Amino acid sequence: MAVTTMPAWTQTLKQWKCTGGPDVAWEEQITGCTDAIKSEKLGEKDLAVAFAIRGSAYRVRGELKRAVKDYDQAVKLNPNDADVFFRRGVAHGMLGDTDRAIDDFDQAIKLAPDHAGALYSRGLTYSNKGQWERAVKDYDQAIKLSPNNVMAITNRGNAYLATKQYDRAIADYDRAIELDPNEAIPLNNRGSAYYQIGQADRAMDDFSAAIKLDPNYTDALNNRGLAYLGRGAYDLAIKDFDQVLKLNPNDADAIRNRADALARKSK
Repeated sequence: MAVTTMPAWTQTLKQWKCTGGPDVAWEEQITGCTDAIKSEKLGEKDLAVAFAIRGSAYRVRGELKRAVKDYDQAVKLNPNDADVFFRRGVAHGMLGDTDRAIDDFDQAIKLAPDHAGALYSRGLTYSNKGQWERAVKDYDQAIKLSPNNVMAITNRGNAYLATKQYDRAIADYDRAIELDPNEAIPLNNRGSAYYQIGQADRAMDDFSAAIKLDPNYTDALNNRGLAYLGRGAYDLAIKDFDQVLKLNPNDADAIRNRADALARKSK
């Protein structure tokens, strides 16, 4: 997730290139924020922000444990900052610690009930845990606060798809595609929903459109291959599975699906 805007008082940190924005490379910000933290010239709030910015820089660079340690320091210094709990929750989620992630999102939402990022992220975490009803409730709230949030709408569609509420899923994917016609994910997922309700032609169109937008989209290639397989178009199916395996030789679905296509073709 994108790093959100830092509070106005961080203007005092700019002299150290500790800005929290895209104006300075993250590696430079780590150095700058470290210098600021060690300077002993920061008030408590600015010190908390410096830790939070450095934590976000570490998170962007994939140094997640370092990120969490910095967010811990920021929380100790300013336990009323909802955004830091949100950021730490994202880092915990990236580390696979879903329970801690949810605890942080809960606290962020308690401090700021309208924190759309925390609501969306908690919904996504619930989705990853298979807790679809809870996920949908959080997506609903996030979408109310941010009606054009394509990823929240898409992920709510995914929750509906997982619970076989295909009409609702398709409606969400329709909206996501309307908002961002250049995003391949909702096209692929809408194709999956159409396929599940027996509308194979529409499914094929969506899979092909997703692949046109992203030729390396292995999920869409696998799905289109399965659709071809269902039609008896074995050569086309094999071609799609071959492309998946070219991109990812260890893709278990493509290996299995290609073997199935070859077996059916040989009969």
